[in-house]
Amino acid sequence: MKLFRAFLLLCMALLGALPAAAATPLVLQAGPEGMSLGGTRHLQWLSDDTGQLSLEDVQSPVHAGRFSMAPPAALRDATQRAQWFRVEVEQREPGGDWLLATSTTALGDVRFYGPFDASGKALAAPVHTGQSQPYASRPLGSERIVMRLQLPQPGTYTVYARISSEAAPILGMSVWETAQYLQWRQHKRLFDGICYGILLALLVYNTVLASVFRIPAYVYYLGQCVFALLTLAAYNGHAAHYLWGDWPWWQERGHVVLPGLWMLFGAQFARSFLETRQLPYLDRPLQTMSWIAAGSALLGLAGWFGASQTINEVLASVGSLFCIVAAVVVMRRGLAAARWYLGGQALLFLSALGVVLVNWQVMNAPWIVAYGLQSGVAAELVVFAIALSTRINGMRASQEALRLHADHLAQAAATDPLTGLANRAGLAQGAARVLNDGLPHALMLLDLDHFKPINDQHGHDAGDAVLLGVARRLQAHMRAGDMVARLGGDEFVILIKSDLSHEGLSALAHRLGAAVSKPLDVDGRLLSVGVSTGIARSPQDGRTLTELMRSADQAMYVAKQTGSGHAFHKADAGPARATL
Repeated sequence: MKLFRAFLLLCMALLGALPAAAATPLVLQAGPEGMSLGGTRHLQWLSDDTGQLSLEDVQSPVHAGRFSMAPPAALRDATQRAQWFRVEVEQREPGGDWLLATSTTALGDVRFYGPFDASGKALAAPVHTGQSQPYASRPLGSERIVMRLQLPQPGTYTVYARISSEAAPILGMSVWETAQYLQWRQHKRLFDGICYGILLALLVYNTVLASVFRIPAYVYYLGQCVFALLTLAAYNGHAAHYLWGDWPWWQERGHVVLPGLWMLFGAQFARSFLETRQLPYLDRPLQTMSWIAAGSALLGLAGWFGASQTINEVLASVGSLFCIVAAVVVMRRGLAAARWYLGGQALLFLSALGVVLVNWQVMNAPWIVAYGLQSGVAAELVVFAIALSTRINGMRASQEALRLHADHLAQAAATDPLTGLANRAGLAQGAARVLNDGLPHALMLLDLDHFKPINDQHGHDAGDAVLLGVARRLQAHMRAGDMVARLGGDEFVILIKSDLSHEGLSALAHRLGAAVSKPLDVDGRLLSVGVSTGIARSPQDGRTLTELMRSADQAMYVAKQTGSGHAFHKADAGPARATL
């Protein structure tokens, strides 16, 4: 950077050695993009190292001979020394209405003098404008700083411009026919309005999403949108025109403070979106960039415009390249949404690079200066919005997968692995849902008879086969909403959701006993078991699962002792003790 600046200063010094006589008047001709004066013999330049030269001084023979051909782009100077420009124009038509326009809105102090005719008479009063002055001082209310040249007759006219600005990156000029400039200005306003509309729509849309999802990336994205929008408005002159035209103090500072805040939120968005906290070698530079951007904004507030502008330029170029590298690294680590981030960052970098190349006369494409940056910003933030949506969809898919996995684990924890029935935990969960409604329900506790000899004589595999067969038969006799569970060993529980009469429960217990008692074919052997069932009803025998289980266990003990097959708890036990 220092070598490049030194090279440019050397070139400027060499150009300064050219005699003033090398200048030629610019023949005024209408054109859709104006007539650029950069790098031509029509624009003469004088650097006022003291900042004290007046118009009379630069017109005097002592200094008039010091004017030389202006470089393609005069560098700003941190000392705020003044730059004098002299333009000679030749009008061949009977009359004309022209504008001498600067190529940027970021000029601190601008003074126009002239036009002077061949006799040295000034045809208009001096114009004092720039960011240090209220917006009302600008001729024609133009966002770009211009001077109107109303030339009454054919001839050669001279115009002087004194520009002092610490923050302006270039000091190029052009000459326009006033009507064409105003038409171009309307077209540019329309294009800028479209870009502003896109950014405002993104801002509103993502504000709603941020209120829903509440993730840091959205907050940083919103900050990026806000300050990108304000930065573009400041660069285009619309912020000074419509927002703070009567506040020169902020006109000068906003031009460097707003980009610093934009880059601050941009770096934080990159950290959050790319999840670089897991990669310290990427995260630390991004965090450092955030601090540098904040420092640049503070320097701008303090009035150090040149330093702040330089930091912004270096940080914008280096930071963009680093964010591209970070996106590539993260993308290769498996974050698919990083591809969208990479695309958006690349679009902004290319648009900014195009503007720089045109400013430094590397290529001739004035439309890039007029439309390139806002196009790149709008495209970048649209792509970032898509990236956020992609990222959110990915997060939601991951959350859904985790939820399904958690549901699977919960179901596994509540399921008996042998029979697939609910286990004790699953029974407790199901009973909590059923018994809390306060309606009548019933619970049956079943204990298999003659099961232990099967395990002893035929092995546990045969016993497991019998338990599985019993579970299937019990499920086959249940209604929708009823619940069958295995407590462990040879104990089963049936929770009957709706109340049945005494006779209905007896009939069900009889059917279940008959189904369970049928022989099971296990590896060619017919094995059979019996069942003893205890029945408890809610609410009379208990209101909780624990109380109903205790009541059913007492009834089941009675059924085993009497051999009745099934028994009811308490007063209802008598009639039901007959063996079925």
